[in-house]
Amino acid sequence: MNMIGLRLLLATVLVGSALSGCAFLSPFTSCKGTGPAVAELDELPALELHPPGATPVDGGAADGATCTDDSGDAWLTADRLYVYDGSEVEVVAYYVREMAAAGWHPGPRVGPAPQGRIPAPCFESPDRPSVRVIFESPAELREFYQVDPGPEPTGSAPRTWFVLSAEASPDGSRMDC
Repeated sequence: MNMIGLRLLLATVLVGSALSGCAFLSPFTSCKGTGPAVAELDELPALELHPPGATPVDGGAADGATCTDDSGDAWLTADRLYVYDGSEVEVVAYYVREMAAAGWHPGPRVGPAPQGRIPAPCFESPDRPSVRVIFESPAELREFYQVDPGPEPTGSAPRTWFVLSAEASPDGSRMDC
């Protein structure tokens, strides 16, 4: 086979595989082999930071770590769900102070907040995963996390539910906010 024939064969194989939906190399990363990185992310000390009086809520989908690869590149998340008898403003003030003391700095805001809510703050570190504070409503807790938030607060004190979420690349390296 001459050089032109070899080039034609190679071009045909590559075009054919692309058109048929089959490819030799996936353009996306997967969750294969991420177990150790998931376990390490789940032990991130920043996930245990919470305002005094905030109570961890066990169970549901917002408790623990996982790898997700359902929409393109895979990524790791480790979440903790907390309930706090106080405002979102108090929660944000706590994390701005404590995350800075632990070596993280505020990153860019992540998307607009629903009406009457505070945008989810995100914190970055040069060599550690990003950490976000995500405020949830009781309805969102039931729908997305399969968690019963319990009774509404009594009196004038607000009740705030939030997820502290660390995110990393499949190898455990940092991701931007």
